[in-house]
Amino acid sequence: MTSQASATTPRRAKIMATLGPASQQEDVIHQLLAVGVDIVRLNLAHGDHAQHRQTIERVRAVARVLDRHVPVIADLVGPRYRLASLPAPRVLKPGALVIISEGEDSELPLTRAGLVQRLNVGERLLIDNGAVELSIERSDGERAEARVIRGGAIGTGKGINLPETQLAFEISARDRADIAFCVDAGVDLIGASYVGSADDLRLLRQQIASAGADVPVISKIERAAAAEHVAAIVAASDAVMVARGDLGVELPLDEVPPLQKRILDIGRAGGTPVIVATDMLASMIREPRPTRAEVSDVANAVFDGADVLMLSGETAIGRYPVEAVRMMARIILRAEQTDGGRARVAPIAPPSGTSDVPNAVAAAAVRAAELLELRHIVAFTQTGSTAQLVARYRPAIPILAFTPDAAVARRVQLLWGVEPLVVPPIRHEEDVIEQVERDLLHSGRARPGEVVIVLMSAPLGERAPTNLLRVHRLHA
Repeated sequence: MTSQASATTPRRAKIMATLGPASQQEDVIHQLLAVGVDIVRLNLAHGDHAQHRQTIERVRAVARVLDRHVPVIADLVGPRYRLASLPAPRVLKPGALVIISEGEDSELPLTRAGLVQRLNVGERLLIDNGAVELSIERSDGERAEARVIRGGAIGTGKGINLPETQLAFEISARDRADIAFCVDAGVDLIGASYVGSADDLRLLRQQIASAGADVPVISKIERAAAAEHVAAIVAASDAVMVARGDLGVELPLDEVPPLQKRILDIGRAGGTPVIVATDMLASMIREPRPTRAEVSDVANAVFDGADVLMLSGETAIGRYPVEAVRMMARIILRAEQTDGGRARVAPIAPPSGTSDVPNAVAAAAVRAAELLELRHIVAFTQTGSTAQLVARYRPAIPILAFTPDAAVARRVQLLWGVEPLVVPPIRHEEDVIEQVERDLLHSGRARPGEVVIVLMSAPLGERAPTNLLRVHRLHA
């Protein structure tokens, strides 16, 4: 049944595209969504609020035309450290000593106050994604002296990484303004940059709440400190992103692939969506075709069970944004259709005993669908949790998430294999069954007499945990 279903069912892993100068125009957004983009991302480190608001409005307008539920994710700048203004670019030579401070007269001025106080002797300071490496030799808390280990060119605004330095997570004035903008503009999820621990997420959620909303948070795993606390971070997050760009700077490159697999395993085990990001089809920023290594990278992320695969520069600034999305969709679908594609995703064991009814119901639904050779599993969900439970078990057939909440419909797009449908408010169990039957038959997704499985929580008005499984035969 598995191979037959995979040949006829839609792509399960989702595609996220970062919008930027190459893709902010309404016609390009329309093309991107038409060829496979499920989720759009805005990087608040670039552009201003007026530009981002206009982009969000365009995404919403195109989604309405295409009858799609497309979530908008906005990444905060976060505690990113950079070089302050330099009079001119310069080249650091190996073996040279340089002075680091916060003053404008420093050889290497820093943008963040208090950073020099945190530098300790023996720690590394990396500039421009690790292209230049320094080692701290002396520091009095105001000025630090560093030896150039790996030289190269530096300039104003180049990013700094401090993989061995204990850095506190800070919500800057800019981040607070960006959070307020996200709430006002109706952003669906907020990306938390440079998270180091689960406590950092609590601070961020408090700030979001103070802005007047409860927006879900995606933790970006991109610091060495985060790698040490990854299980707790995943458990505290609504979703996580394996941000391999900074990870590959803060950690030895050979440690990134096993960490990616570990995060995917932890996410699957807990039902937390995992996004794999950075340089997936990077050559397509300039070229119309990816490298073979990039194609393998995308396919292996699918084999490992990623919920979402992300394009960043490929769609934000690249020459071939639409072609990059089309190529990624082809690679994902081919990987999912391969006989070994689903087999590589290790099954999740259903719970035993009576301590976890929702997960037991979801596991039973997936197993029953396999035994009965059904074509759909329907999750009626008011918060998204029922669809999330089913997606964790990676069924061979599509998961249709029926919800009365358009915001929930957008958010469940992050879930593997889930297709959202918005329905009118429903108060009773039998009304759910009637609505499901009406929509499946009217849309042509199912035929009269076909059997479907429907999951929900009962009673509906109490928003109880998922506790009900119905096997229903559609009327002729």
